[in-house]
Amino acid sequence: MAKKNLNKISPLAPKSTKMLNPIDGVKLYTYCANLYNKKRNDLSVFIFEGKCFIAEVFTNSSLRSATLDWNSKALKGKEVQAIIVNSGNANTFTGKQGERAIEQVVKTIASQFKISEKKIFIASTGVIGEPFPTHKVIKALKQKKSPSKNWIDAARAIMTTDTYPKGISINTSIGNQKVKITGISKGSGMIEPNMATMLGFIFTDAELSPSILRSLINKFTPDSFNSISVDGDESTNDTVMLTSTNAKKLNNKIHSINDTRLKKFKLDLKKVFLYLAEQIVRDGEGATKLIEINIKNAKSKFSADKISRSIANSALVKTAIYGGDPNWGRIVMAIGKTYEKVNKGKLHISFGKYLVAKNGLANPKIDESKLRKYLSKDRININIDLNNGREESRILTCDFSHRYIDINASYKT
Repeated sequence: MAKKNLNKISPLAPKSTKMLNPIDGVKLYTYCANLYNKKRNDLSVFIFEGKCFIAEVFTNSSLRSATLDWNSKALKGKEVQAIIVNSGNANTFTGKQGERAIEQVVKTIASQFKISEKKIFIASTGVIGEPFPTHKVIKALKQKKSPSKNWIDAARAIMTTDTYPKGISINTSIGNQKVKITGISKGSGMIEPNMATMLGFIFTDAELSPSILRSLINKFTPDSFNSISVDGDESTNDTVMLTSTNAKKLNNKIHSINDTRLKKFKLDLKKVFLYLAEQIVRDGEGATKLIEINIKNAKSKFSADKISRSIANSALVKTAIYGGDPNWGRIVMAIGKTYEKVNKGKLHISFGKYLVAKNGLANPKIDESKLRKYLSKDRININIDLNNGREESRILTCDFSHRYIDINASYKT
């Protein structure tokens, strides 16, 4: 039986791929280490110049990759001179061989670019449990190459089951001084908050200290990368890094993220986080519809988040949305299985503007034909009003199609 085409670009992808702005103070190199059956770039290296800083957040998985253990140690110095990213192999459950691989790859980069091993960060994504192809990666890294000015190449090189590269650039400012932000991410499956099978790298040329970077990444991760789900499965390798090259010196340094000069920068940085996170969901394995779930008037933030995630991760809800089936009973089920105390007499459920259930009963006035037409769209909002408090939660997810099974039934083969 012929193998189905699993590389078809997601129908939710942007209409075009935009060029990304290189960031002053960092050079990009991309390589082909032949980590896939077909020839493609699968290795990206960012080399930082001068004194550059980094903040990072990791997956909460108890079986995380050795790369994240390495980075945790490197983070203590708060400085970055290189980031190495490979796709095709997760370097997880690879034992001592995987740890030695990291050391060898780091030594190679440190020697080649005359930088400190302690200021090198590494990220890997791909199949879990296969020996890391150290020889292939080092052989590729030893190639003499010129820096690339096309940063979308880096986004392509870190793709696994992704169907398109994900990146964004924004020209912004701090006070009256112009600065840049460029970010790339990857992710398509094994996506669930805290974090997902994703990698995110966000760069700015602004002069920002490690403490400011840490405050910013902690501020914007919860509502972006930690508020998405494709399949409810949390990965072993997820990480998001925020770096500052300090190439654009500020007239007066920033000492607090509450500094009024950061107002526009924070708005634009938030846009970058939200955009990159949304693109991961739009490229969800087999996705045909983007689903936004909004919970309001919950008794607590914990309760709101628990309910929104339960709906987002319900295979029954996701398959119903794929089929355009207005079966809101599945949403009731997903709320109920959280065991959160919900007064069904106050509960309102809507698809977009269409109220389907209220006060413990179906809405008898719903126009089924209009509702089905709404559910045929490629972006669906599910709105839940608990009328039980003041807290809210928002999460992005996608539907489950037949193609999701096709992709995951042959991930290694």
